[in-house]
Amino acid sequence: MDAIDIKIINALVKNSRVTTTKIANSLKISNVATQQRITKLEQAGIIQKYTAIIDLPKIELKTIAYIGVFLEKAKHYTSVINAMNKVPNVLEAHFTTGTYSIFAKIYAKDNIHLMEILSNHIQNIDGISRTETFISLHEGINKNITL
Repeated sequence: MDAIDIKIINALVKNSRVTTTKIANSLKISNVATQQRITKLEQAGIIQKYTAIIDLPKIELKTIAYIGVFLEKAKHYTSVINAMNKVPNVLEAHFTTGTYSIFAKIYAKDNIHLMEILSNHIQNIDGISRTETFISLHEGINKNITL
């Protein structure tokens, strides 16, 4: 990966719908060379997917919560993660060091909806002994990394 690859990645992180032509023009290289580099980055697994970032509060998902998950045993990690992945409102989950085995980010319509997600989905997963919930009052930073 060289400086041109990094500029291509940054352009795609900024706007995944940017055209190859626009990237090529900004880098002063051909469309073909730009597309070849993008393909190489995809094949190497550096670029894994293209996605849209949704303003979740605008679609009525206004509560952000972080859930600290305690596992009964560490060996339950894979099955718990697989089960949590099936809950649509769980957007992230990380196997962590420290107090919690898993730390997850959840979006909900409101606190009542959050309680339903926790009670009916998360806390019913085999292998979870208990959870601790932290409600975000405001998301001050939400960005992608720039290389």
